[in-house]
Amino acid sequence: MRFRDKITPEGTKDLLFEECDRRSQATQKLKNLFTMQGYRRIMTPALEYYDVFARAANYLPLDLMYKLTDDKGRLLVLCPDCTIPAARLTATRLKDEPRPLRLYYNHNIYRMEPQLKGKSVEVNQVGVELIGGETLRSDMEVVQLGADCMEAIAGDKYRLELCHIGYFKAIIESLEVEEEIKEKIRSYIEQKNYAALTSILEPYKEYRAARALLKLPRLFGGAEVINKAYRLFDENGAGESLDYLKKVYEYLQSLGLGDKVILDLGLVNLADYYTGIIFRGYFTGIGEQVLSGGRYDNLLGDFGEDSPSVGFGINVDLASRKIKEVSSDKTQILVFAETTDYSAKASAHRKELNRQGIIASNSVLGTKEEVIAYAKAAGIPQIHMVGEEISIWRAEEI
Repeated sequence: MRFRDKITPEGTKDLLFEECDRRSQATQKLKNLFTMQGYRRIMTPALEYYDVFARAANYLPLDLMYKLTDDKGRLLVLCPDCTIPAARLTATRLKDEPRPLRLYYNHNIYRMEPQLKGKSVEVNQVGVELIGGETLRSDMEVVQLGADCMEAIAGDKYRLELCHIGYFKAIIESLEVEEEIKEKIRSYIEQKNYAALTSILEPYKEYRAARALLKLPRLFGGAEVINKAYRLFDENGAGESLDYLKKVYEYLQSLGLGDKVILDLGLVNLADYYTGIIFRGYFTGIGEQVLSGGRYDNLLGDFGEDSPSVGFGINVDLASRKIKEVSSDKTQILVFAETTDYSAKASAHRKELNRQGIIASNSVLGTKEEVIAYAKAAGIPQIHMVGEEISIWRAEEI
């Protein structure tokens, strides 16, 4: 029988020392941005009832959730998403709070990955939800906040991709094909699978909508993308979606973001979930998306309260890779009582060092020789020997 008592489950890992410091530093930078703009923290349970996510099957597959039962046989899940519990909380305990409501969270989420490919099943996430408010103003605030978060972590080494799902929906709804084919088309566009997309649209190539869908994966870049999109397709609400996208894009340009913002009309993930703006954030040197967000006006309706909403989540584990320098939490001074009679004096001395902001630890070893050997091995630069007097020994002098 093989025991797995010395390893972690696939897709999880232990974090050590500097890794913990980088995560904490990344998280703190983001929390500071949120709180300074009036976002208030919520904390939802790691365990939720399965029913909370039951309506989310179209955009959050139920077979990817970790499931378990309580002592009454009720089905629970390890939280696979932060926005849905926030919606539950908003529709219940926060239903009488004035709108707009600004919330932020820091939470682990858990999703099975059948083909791991290096991905984690446990992800630490920080994010915001802006519930209520006028749509355009709210979108501009949240997308700008997303850009601010990326800059706070990585300086100018990031990019933000921007789309409006309404453009894709207008085109796909103009094409009279079965829902199953529509979903395949959406998937091929998202994957930028040109060969498969060409093949599936071949029977409909005489339709303007099909020709527009065929070119959708290549519609990315700057302001010129919107002009091209107008010419491709402007019916059935597509033009209005482009008008809206243009306003958000021009606002971001007025902030001086320049080429940090890229328009990508092939960004069609979770089309059943998002109802307007969609955006993603990437750091230079990290292939995975670090930030993901958008407008989801229908979600709160699942919990009995219709309210326009927009938000984003940031993968802190990925963001922390961009934190290069962290303040050291290593012991700087090791305090050793020469005999146990001086332990109280040594403890008082250590406390005084701590009050001065110095990381100091009491030595629990028995002899000077052991203390010196440990300090050398651990890289501790000073030893304070406490007896009748306090003598300071420096590593380079020992």
